[in-house]
Amino acid sequence: MSLSNNEKAYITEKFVKWEPGRIRYWESLPNLNPADPTSEKNYQESLQKPALLMIHGYGAMLEHWRRTFAGLKGRYRLYAIDLLGFGGSDKPDGQRVRYSAALWAKQIYDFIKFKGETNIVVAGHSLGGMVALELARTYPELLAGLILVDSAGLPDQGQAETEARRNGAPASRSRINFGEVIYNMVKTPVVGETMAAVLTLPNQWAIRRFLEGNYYNKSKVTPQLVEQFLEPLRQAGTAGSYLAITRSFSDFQLALKPGDIKGPVKFIWGQYDRSMPPDNMLPRWKTLIPQAETYVVPDAGHCCMDERPDLVNPQIIQFMEQVAARPASTSPVSS
Repeated sequence: MSLSNNEKAYITEKFVKWEPGRIRYWESLPNLNPADPTSEKNYQESLQKPALLMIHGYGAMLEHWRRTFAGLKGRYRLYAIDLLGFGGSDKPDGQRVRYSAALWAKQIYDFIKFKGETNIVVAGHSLGGMVALELARTYPELLAGLILVDSAGLPDQGQAETEARRNGAPASRSRINFGEVIYNMVKTPVVGETMAAVLTLPNQWAIRRFLEGNYYNKSKVTPQLVEQFLEPLRQAGTAGSYLAITRSFSDFQLALKPGDIKGPVKFIWGQYDRSMPPDNMLPRWKTLIPQAETYVVPDAGHCCMDERPDLVNPQIIQFMEQVAARPASTSPVSS
């Protein structure tokens, strides 16, 4: 998960103490570079624009946003954070902490306050989108905008995903939903602990299969990407934290109502997201957040910001510039 030499030129990896665990994050701030005549202009303009904070999805880590850093460096103040229980952040088990949307939203809130940011857009992928929405709902004064990438968090998230699986399954396939079977087994005492220990083993084959299911272009699942997802599994406490998080899945459906989320919102969605197809998910989201813009990324799966940065980065830049151009007195994302 280490930074490459090239990335070290514009990204700094840091840690911050937080109760109940240490948090890892990346930041990339515009710098003045005498050898680059555009840096002065970008630096001065960045001071007047919102920052961008990126939140990863379930089982992922902040490195999943590295292509966004590469495409947006120098334009904005950029941050990405590992949620508690994931990546390089601490991984307390379910005896020490109850994982929830509220816990992670408080983590992000405290981080934004720690960095002193008062004008910020939050981008969340999958589970990270759920966290971003809970943040907007709980701390409405904080955000200038939301970018939701293949986002979870629907009030009927479980039902929506089940429908998507059924619609995509061949007629001859068994009606047994093995994902639900595994989830129910994980909730069972002793069985859950055993399964968590097995499922979080640093197994290269299993991680590759998992990633290939989330990418449309399988060639994007490189050995480097597989290793990126393997490394956190080697860290102490992973089985306990993943078990606690998985047992809390029923808490990750937000009680959102139409009109709860106001202000600028943009959905970015992979055309071939198999777990959360846009045709199934976006109409549900548009009912809840009717003012949201949507962009469906061609030839991309669930992890479109990593798979198609050539298309996603321009969409993020366009949204950031729209938010920057809004009058300062405009209402926040949620109220």
